[in-house]
Amino acid sequence: MKYFRLFTLLSIMMLLTACSSGINPGIDPEVMQAGPKPSWLIQQPVDPNYYLGIGSASKNKYGSEALKSSQDLALADLASQITVKITSDIVTTLIEKGAISEDEYLATARSEAVADLEGHELVDTWQDATYHYAYYRLSKAKYAEIQARKRKSALALSTDFLSKANAADELSQFSESYNAIIQAFIPLLPYLNEALEVEIDGQQVILSNEVNTQLHNLLSEIELSPSQSNLSAKLGQPIKNKLEVLARGANGRALRGLPLQVEFSKGAGEVLENVVTGSQGRAALQITSITAPLKLQVLEIRVDVEQLISGVESPIIAGLIRSIPPASTRIILDVVNPSIYMKSSESFNGQSLKQLQVEPRIKNHFIGEGFHFVDNPKEADWQMTLTATATRGTEYSGMYTVFADVSLNVVDRRNGAEIYKNSLSREKGIDLNYPNAANKAFNTAADKMIVTILPEILKSLK
Repeated sequence: MKYFRLFTLLSIMMLLTACSSGINPGIDPEVMQAGPKPSWLIQQPVDPNYYLGIGSASKNKYGSEALKSSQDLALADLASQITVKITSDIVTTLIEKGAISEDEYLATARSEAVADLEGHELVDTWQDATYHYAYYRLSKAKYAEIQARKRKSALALSTDFLSKANAADELSQFSESYNAIIQAFIPLLPYLNEALEVEIDGQQVILSNEVNTQLHNLLSEIELSPSQSNLSAKLGQPIKNKLEVLARGANGRALRGLPLQVEFSKGAGEVLENVVTGSQGRAALQITSITAPLKLQVLEIRVDVEQLISGVESPIIAGLIRSIPPASTRIILDVVNPSIYMKSSESFNGQSLKQLQVEPRIKNHFIGEGFHFVDNPKEADWQMTLTATATRGTEYSGMYTVFADVSLNVVDRRNGAEIYKNSLSREKGIDLNYPNAANKAFNTAADKMIVTILPEILKSLK
């Protein structure tokens, strides 16, 4: 909290830098020389007709900028006396929902007040050997007069943008309507605690509430509908079906220019994550590959809130947008694994094996993971080519050694792309005779390959 307040004070000082350059032209700070300590430093001045601010800055710390820093701090002190209270239902609701904290709102409101600070005048400055001091005041009557003028201007600007938002909404132009509503909110930010009324369609309304209602309606009335809610898909392959999502607003009107976020809430795949609805309120969904070996997967499509607030600087407006649950829909994917054709060759000491050793181990592993094998390569999605050879080693004290070399590659038959390749060499097997030692060498190689083969294939699909 201490760092937050320090940040707020520094922000106020930066905002006041521009303000301080246009101070009372009747007084030149450079000609205010040190003399007897002024009364405003001896006793805190009080004047019911003015906001008063006094600031001091160390010469050791600020050097040649000490005078200017003392003025900035004096203006910050003056601005802190302009009371900011939370009386707006909009702000109260945001705080209750956790969309914004009370400290964040007060800091924002005070920053707005400082940015609007006009009419202040430099009363006096004074310095001693170590410090520069500055004394400012602002007429409360003058401040109220300036604020009244700004309120009137803010109401006119906000009302104009609200009218543009309504017109764009009637044409189902979401992007234009949304942007106009945000622009309608901005002039009202310094006055959210005030029930500023205007006449719209012959009725007196509180403008901030009207703008907030328009924003809430625009976002909460969105409905998203996919062209298909359930469909089949295959691991490692794109979804061939034409997939679209339709966005509708109030009265079923299609919405143009609505940003959407697309992601897997269950499963995984390569998908175009950010899309925008076109002139007919439709956005095309592109899933180029399914990469998770789950049978049931879920694709979630929702209004892209982060995209909506990407250009929103006010934490209050961003909080309002985040507080509205985004419209969403989903597509259920029934995912099947690719069919596999296996071509294998296994031999020991140059002779083909009648009883294969490695192939059954690889097949059983994939069958256990939900894959199936076919006898006709034309019916397969993937083709596996397995080569396993074993050669005799040495015999020592009645124990025989055999070394096995195994290679396996997997090709996508749709496009001929190699999606997996691995080889192992000189895997050792030792037993009481050469055939048993060969079996052990083959099994050792199969064990090692099974550990990595499927994870590596899934990795290559991404």
